[in-house]
Amino acid sequence: MDDTIGSNGLVKKSEFIRIIIDALLSLGFGDIAATLEEESRIPLHSNPIKQFLELLKNGEWDRCIDALQGLELRERDDNAARVLLLEQKYLEFLKVENSVDALSTLRMMPPLGVDAERIRELSSKLMSGPGEDTERSVVLEKLRKLFPPAVIIPERRLEHLLETAFDLEVYECMYHNIPDSDLSLCSEHRCEKHKIPSETVQILEEHTDEVWFLKFSHNGKYLASASKDKSAIIWEIDAERKLLVKHKLVGHENPVVTVLWSPDDRQVITCGENEVIKRWDVNSGECVQSYERNGVGSVSCGWFHDGTGIIGAMEDRRIYLWNLDGTEIEHEQDQRAQKLSDVAMTTDGKWLVSVGKEPHKISLFDRVTRAERVIEEDDMITSFSLSKDSKYILIDLTTEMIQLWNIEGEPNKFYGFEGHKRKRLIIRSCFGGYEESFVASGSEDSQVYIWHRREPFLRLRVLPGHSGAVNCVSWNPTDLHMLASASDDGTIRIWGLDKKLN
Repeated sequence: MDDTIGSNGLVKKSEFIRIIIDALLSLGFGDIAATLEEESRIPLHSNPIKQFLELLKNGEWDRCIDALQGLELRERDDNAARVLLLEQKYLEFLKVENSVDALSTLRMMPPLGVDAERIRELSSKLMSGPGEDTERSVVLEKLRKLFPPAVIIPERRLEHLLETAFDLEVYECMYHNIPDSDLSLCSEHRCEKHKIPSETVQILEEHTDEVWFLKFSHNGKYLASASKDKSAIIWEIDAERKLLVKHKLVGHENPVVTVLWSPDDRQVITCGENEVIKRWDVNSGECVQSYERNGVGSVSCGWFHDGTGIIGAMEDRRIYLWNLDGTEIEHEQDQRAQKLSDVAMTTDGKWLVSVGKEPHKISLFDRVTRAERVIEEDDMITSFSLSKDSKYILIDLTTEMIQLWNIEGEPNKFYGFEGHKRKRLIIRSCFGGYEESFVASGSEDSQVYIWHRREPFLRLRVLPGHSGAVNCVSWNPTDLHMLASASDDGTIRIWGLDKKLN
């Protein structure tokens, strides 16, 4: 019986040493690998494999194929290996313009089950040349996948084992919220709850009335906020992670309900309540274009996925699309049952997402096929938020529930998050943190709530501090430890790590 190491006796010593030898070779430490083989008397490869690899290295293809018999492969894998070796032999004959031997080699393939399409593809290379990568190392990597691990260690096996261990530790860490670069092989990984933003590090008081909406830029360098005071503000984050006013955007006649970043973060659009949509240059703070439809006011707005157009959800309960220059592209003919509190486009530009024609439904409209998918909830929908990759959606409901759906294929309901308070206002939630592993939401009880995306019944954090309802939250996409909240108390709070515990 093979000796084992480790407290559980699960790791075979011989396999462990072979994996280390293979890792040393992949790192370029051939002499050390040879010394380990000699000292341990445990070879990386058996003699038949050593002979096979040497023949492969030298391009002795017929002897290579004969050597397969001594490797005791499964019939299917043995057959596939023979085909790989014959293809390589064929391509190398073509490389030296030996078409006679190449054609002879090609005729050996059909009896091994190579399909006609592949034979035609290879035959065409008699005229055009090999074309494919003819490096022998490429063939070896393909053969590795056919040989059992006992015969040849899978490529970079040690790295794979370590990465799998990291993945498991991260998966089991409910508070994991650090960059991958901070992980270490030298210690067990475990984040404590202080890795979640929980302490107010700055209070922004530039707005003079309720703050209804905010959003960090994609590059994490700016924050934009919208207020009942009829203004929007662009905040810049300095080197000390403090937010300073870059521009105050003034020009709306009514409260500003939404402010959204263009995909390149060079522009923002603002949506005035029952008013026009405006587009602003971030660098200058100037309004460069307004969007309206015959005096019909806006309710919500959004960007095209590539920044080439604007989406408007209007007071007449229809969606309108414009080019950047203000030219209307198209608009819906049918009216919705209620005003559209949110509208968005997925990052691939395929789906237009909005509250559906009925108040308890989300519509996913395919812009190419004009087909529609529908997410149906039991209760009225107030707002929604897409994940960064547009594969998931958070839906805020009137019943103090945030519902998570997968929308990559046919919509699939996952979990519901609850505990926050909502009676009369539109309260917005968001994804955030490491790989968007967390869900954060405002609440009418003046607090911010944070859950883990996989554990809806476990509230990781409840953050007090505001003196009015928290309408909206946004998690910085590049700074995992920065969260912002907008409140009816007229302030924006920036949340960071608890300094006493970090």
